[in-house]
Amino acid sequence: MGDLSREQEQAIARSTMYLVAVLLSILMIFIAGLFLSAELDQQALQKAETAQHIAVQQEIAPQAQHPWTPWRRHADQET
Repeated sequence: MGDLSREQEQAIARSTMYLVAVLLSILMIFIAGLFLSAELDQQALQKAETAQHIAVQQEIAPQAQHPWTPWRRHADQET
């Protein structure tokens, strides 16, 4: 009977070890998720700032609707 209780103790110890490993894995995944979420928020903020900066630049110096090309100039002279 001493052997049976020792086997049971080893089984309990093994199960406890697996439980702790699973809990640590879940905790690590949760922490990684927090970091990824923060990174995505930061990228979204940078994207919005870049879009706003581009919009301001386009208001300050709008691009020509029809850029000059030798072909267009030649076509304009014929008409």
